[in-house]
Amino acid sequence: MLACALASLASAVAVAWLAAHIAAGFLARLRLDIFRKVQSFSLGEISLFSTPSLITRSTNDVTQVQTFLVLGLQVMIKAPIMAVWAISKIVGKGEEWTMVTGVAVIFMLAIVITVSMFVIPRFRKIQGLTDGLNRVTRENLTGLRVVRAYNAEEFQQAKFDKVNDDLTGKLLFTSRMTAVIGPAMTIVMNGLTLAVYWIGATLINSAGMMDKLTVFQTWSSFRSTAS
Repeated sequence: MLACALASLASAVAVAWLAAHIAAGFLARLRLDIFRKVQSFSLGEISLFSTPSLITRSTNDVTQVQTFLVLGLQVMIKAPIMAVWAISKIVGKGEEWTMVTGVAVIFMLAIVITVSMFVIPRFRKIQGLTDGLNRVTRENLTGLRVVRAYNAEEFQQAKFDKVNDDLTGKLLFTSRMTAVIGPAMTIVMNGLTLAVYWIGATLINSAGMMDKLTVFQTWSSFRSTAS
């Protein structure tokens, strides 16, 4: 058990290092490609975007892609291995356990899909609000002398506060919605563990004296897989 735990730790560190290395190299090339692409734009093409939008695409968007790659690569490497191993252990162990596991998986998928339906449209609005925040900030910094000359500090402050509050509200909503996924997954997994124990105890009690050991061994194998 100790050797397996150490091997699991070593593999997790190796996967994390590999994901970070791949993401860093990809992002370096991506920033260079974006910079070269923007340099090749004509004035008409640049006018289709905006300076704040181009800044956001080169900084915030690239950082979001990096975060997605680092986390996504770790999931893509580990999840298929764990899924194949778990399915191979579950299949044929008993209809009750297979049905309970299927219900748990369906429930988890329903949670993720429901949260995504509420969150994804907000993420699209956050992109525009981030561009707006960069635009207002850039206007205040580049036109600082004009703002002070016309004593427009309060007007610019109110303008910035409005954009900032809108962006903060959308970010809080998406953060709260995505925060539901973790506790929901914990509840589902703990509920699955309790169901496995309850079904196992019921099957062992109802089995004959000669079959109790076989049922117990099957339950023990399935319990370790569900855990």
